[in-house]
Amino acid sequence: MAFSIVEYCGEHSSYQCGYCKQSSSCHSYGMWAHKLSCLDYQELIDRGWRRSGCYCYKPMMDVTCCPSYTIKCDAMNFRLNKSHKKIIKRMHKFLRDGKQEPTERTILSNSDETASQDTSTHEHMEVPCVQPKPLDASLMGLLTSANDEHHPVGDAEGGTSGLHNPKLAETLNVSLHSSDSNVNNQPKKAKVLRIERKREKLQKKGLSEEAIEQMMKPSGKQNQEKMLEDFLAECPQENETPKHRLQVKCVVASEGATSTTFKLYSLYQQSIHKDPASKLSMDRFKRFLVKSPLKGSQEYGSYHQQYWLDDRLIAVGVIDVLPNCVSSVYFFYDPEFKFLSLGTYGSLRELAYTRSLNSKIPSIKSYYMGFYIHSCPKMRYKSNLQPSYLLCPEAYTWHMLDKTVLAKLDAHKYSRLNADVGAQDANKTTEQDLKDVLLLVGRSYTTYSEYLEMVGKGIPFLSEYARLVGKSCAKKMMLYRV
Repeated sequence: MAFSIVEYCGEHSSYQCGYCKQSSSCHSYGMWAHKLSCLDYQELIDRGWRRSGCYCYKPMMDVTCCPSYTIKCDAMNFRLNKSHKKIIKRMHKFLRDGKQEPTERTILSNSDETASQDTSTHEHMEVPCVQPKPLDASLMGLLTSANDEHHPVGDAEGGTSGLHNPKLAETLNVSLHSSDSNVNNQPKKAKVLRIERKREKLQKKGLSEEAIEQMMKPSGKQNQEKMLEDFLAECPQENETPKHRLQVKCVVASEGATSTTFKLYSLYQQSIHKDPASKLSMDRFKRFLVKSPLKGSQEYGSYHQQYWLDDRLIAVGVIDVLPNCVSSVYFFYDPEFKFLSLGTYGSLRELAYTRSLNSKIPSIKSYYMGFYIHSCPKMRYKSNLQPSYLLCPEAYTWHMLDKTVLAKLDAHKYSRLNADVGAQDANKTTEQDLKDVLLLVGRSYTTYSEYLEMVGKGIPFLSEYARLVGKSCAKKMMLYRV
């Protein structure tokens, strides 16, 4: 068993909000994760926590200016809407013809321009200057299970724990091709062009017009609804050579700190989020998107999905693979390719990856998009992935993001989403539970009750910490004390 080691930082209050831009209106709780098992992190995000590198934070929902509700999409029941299909077809057309279509001002493409798949929203999270207490290297070794030797992600210092899971990498290393077509002066609909290409192909085979007409008749199969995977996997016709080739490669997060990746990240932050170049450095990039505290088995960990257009890196999606979900950490891309709506396209690819993992790990059924912020209009685009659910900030239950929930958020930006006033937090800690909170003191771990007997005085913030992380995590994560 791999132990989690966390250091509670307490309140981080009155800092600037990245959404409403108020100077001192944001409030959250924070803790530093020296090590974090994937199972523990799954439980934490199901209580409203989120990580930025090794720093974990939980918004003070009833106090902060822009309440941030954890949002997840039911990946197994996800259905594409017209905007999603249009974005995928635009990508295929670009790969096939190499020509840029005029950007249509749809709801999704507009949100892509402003939020650019802000599924983590971390670029707006002002992480406090936390100076975690250093842990003895030998102590870390003592607390690391044998399974960690094969864990695919980097440790708290950015090193590599071992080889990544080949099956996961094989799943991620997906190539997507498209094809050439003759473009007439008069633009035609994609469906008409596909029919013309198919007819021309059959004519080249020497078939009679009667045989061609028979083969062109729609079949029952064509009436079946196409799934996300069907749209993403469209291939070029025979004898057609695509102008471009798109390949999605997977690397473990600890291997993502290359000059090419950092250059793309810097370009994105300066162009999309207007960050000054002086604020961007390789060290900051590593702290934010490369270093990960996650520890676990071969199946789980932190990854970078790299989108390569021919030999050019045009986008990177940072994800965490957890016991019940794929959690989107961040997504950044080359602004030159904004016309492809890469943010939304990346979301669809990550949804498809979540669905593919389900066949190997049945417990993985959801795609977590970070926070949904109803009070910030540009962040509402996340509701376009349906069916989606929001986490109740009081009962920690999931609720369909439908008209009922939206009406509550329209009326009050902070809302208890669970209509049952009697519903309580099933993972709530009691005074009795506090005795079993696990502590790491020096080189030994002990319970809080044993700590009281040894030291003779309590820990003032322990009750708050246990309430925020929940009874289960409080009893198995080690709270670090000098």
